[in-house]
Amino acid sequence: MKFQKLSENKLKIILSNDELPNSKSFDDFVSDSSDARHTFLDILEKAYNEVGFNTRDYKIKIDALALKNGNFVFTVTRLVKMKNNLKSAKPKKILKEYNSNYAIYKFESFEDFCNFCEFAKKINLYNLNNFAKKIELYLYNNNYYLSIYKINEQFNNIGKFYSSITEFCKFYSSRDLFISLLKEKGKMVIKHNAIEICQNNLI
Repeated sequence: MKFQKLSENKLKIILSNDELPNSKSFDDFVSDSSDARHTFLDILEKAYNEVGFNTRDYKIKIDALALKNGNFVFTVTRLVKMKNNLKSAKPKKILKEYNSNYAIYKFESFEDFCNFCEFAKKINLYNLNNFAKKIELYLYNNNYYLSIYKINEQFNNIGKFYSSITEFCKFYSSRDLFISLLKEKGKMVIKHNAIEICQNNLI
């Protein structure tokens, strides 16, 4: 179990499948609201002791992502302060990765994409030529879509990539059909290695 405090109100938790209570599957774990709630309260208590991330008396949102390497990434966002104690700590959304040639992530703005590239550079996540065959950025319906084609599952920092990108955007699709739609009706913003190109042009 690892904790990373991303900001004053946001925490990332990396959890392995072996650390789930009673050796449950991930689906069984999150579907059991009582078990999930108590487990997350314990985890958040550990987060407070280790990195000083306090969720007491706050309303929180928990997003979860299942990674291909068997780990799970939970992003805890601290929202408005509550008068009563924390009432719920059940993951709000579960995203699972699918076998496909493509992984498509949706950014709400170009600034969010640049912020991800900058963050990736700060944590030494660059030189991504060996990560995927193509990484392209499209503009479609006022949103930016990062298309990653043929990911190299042996890439050394693949876990770091998956856990980092979801702090700035959402996994959107892995379907070839949506890529066809982007190519037909979207606008190519950055082709080839979009992340590295953006990183090289950051001031």
